[in-house]
Amino acid sequence: MTLVEKGEYDSILVSLRRVTRVMKGGKRFRFSALVVVGDGNGKVGAALAKAPEAMLAIRKAEEKAKKSMFNVPIVNETIPHEILGINTTSKVLLKPAGKGTGIIASMPVRSVLEKAGYKNILTKSLGSNNHINLVWATIDALKKLKTKEEQLEILQSTESKDQFEKYLKPTDNYTTSQEKLKQTSKPTTEEQSKIENQSKPTEQYRSNPKQKDNFRNKFNKPNYKKFNKQTNESLKDNNENNNE
Repeated sequence: MTLVEKGEYDSILVSLRRVTRVMKGGKRFRFSALVVVGDGNGKVGAALAKAPEAMLAIRKAEEKAKKSMFNVPIVNETIPHEILGINTTSKVLLKPAGKGTGIIASMPVRSVLEKAGYKNILTKSLGSNNHINLVWATIDALKKLKTKEEQLEILQSTESKDQFEKYLKPTDNYTTSQEKLKQTSKPTTEEQSKIENQSKPTEQYRSNPKQKDNFRNKFNKPNYKKFNKQTNESLKDNNENNNE
């Protein structure tokens, strides 16, 4: 962690890496810099930039970070409530702390919180320990923070929505057109009993193989086995008579 600049906004270099890109002519080397910028009084921002030289990458990231700054709520030198920030596989849990506690955090998380203007805070890093992911996770957590006034506004808006939905709900006596259609489309008890009686014989005759003949006669289906037996018997009788 190195201090880059002091002025209206303090900037800290969190990570500087040399990266490569494979081209047709060969490998192309560049530098990637992650810089955090803040005024120490409720404004903070971070950005990642690349350039062929290290100083150019740092300046580029600094300018980007200044453009991406946002306001953060500070209550008694700490955060107003507990919050969890997530970025890919990294998670950062922030908890408010009393005076004299200090900033208990890892280097990338501390750099963001110090530049934001917090002096007492407890943190816990979960998952991946990648510096870039941890910085974005802390920024995600800070963006989710809300003051008590904002929380009250949200609660009031949700309560008003619930009350409004109660008025929209239909009463017990009121029936919609769709419900009426459903009621009319339902079959009566007599129709249901007829349908059930029609479906019963098939189940009975399937379960009782002896009653297959009755089932066929009822539905006017010919019994081909019986017909073949009768024809064979009649042919035998005729042959016997001829022989005599």
